[in-house]
Amino acid sequence: MLKEVELLGERWVLHAHRALFWPARNCLVVSDPHLGKAAHLRKGGMAIPEGHDDHTLSRLTGLLEVFRPERLLVLGDLFHSSHNHAWPGFVTWANAQRCAVELVPGNHDVLDPAQYHEAGIILHDEVLELSPFVLTHDGGSCTGIGTISGHVHPGIILSGKGRQRIRVPAFLINEQRILLPAFGTSTGLHPVKPQPNDRVFACTGKEVMEVTGLFVPRAAAGH
Repeated sequence: MLKEVELLGERWVLHAHRALFWPARNCLVVSDPHLGKAAHLRKGGMAIPEGHDDHTLSRLTGLLEVFRPERLLVLGDLFHSSHNHAWPGFVTWANAQRCAVELVPGNHDVLDPAQYHEAGIILHDEVLELSPFVLTHDGGSCTGIGTISGHVHPGIILSGKGRQRIRVPAFLINEQRILLPAFGTSTGLHPVKPQPNDRVFACTGKEVMEVTGLFVPRAAAGH
């Protein structure tokens, strides 16, 4: 379920559940849980089943049990929208954790800071510097090396026998940055076209597989 990569002399561990562990800092990093999204869409009339948040928090709990980090760092879009009935369940979960729960806010993090405080969350600025890295939600505006970010919800299309195709979340990694897949289960995927120097790691839920050069290019995905 794990793969290891190195960036700027630091070891990073990729987990099949779309999480990143930084051993030197004893820090677990995830991005884009989008808790409360299903409830938000149901409120708008869409027929979205219950259980997405429970599943997301269950996976996160499992990761905390595996790695036992001192810090859980969420790189934005913790909660999908304004306050709804999904928030109290998360507050209960967050207050039960032994590690620090921290948020680098993203474009969906619109709750009042007092509500994050209620959940015991440490709220950072939009860019968090932990040398030699910069951790942020949207890394598109970061020009330096060592950027760890999410926001894009990157996915790739894998092909199999009989011309079957499956779209899966993926990490994109090169000598300058790590782009995380979205952690939430109701977030959707954005098919990406990796750059020539990108390494691509697909997350199947059970394992992390390096698939650099083995996926269906975005431009050909519809053919």
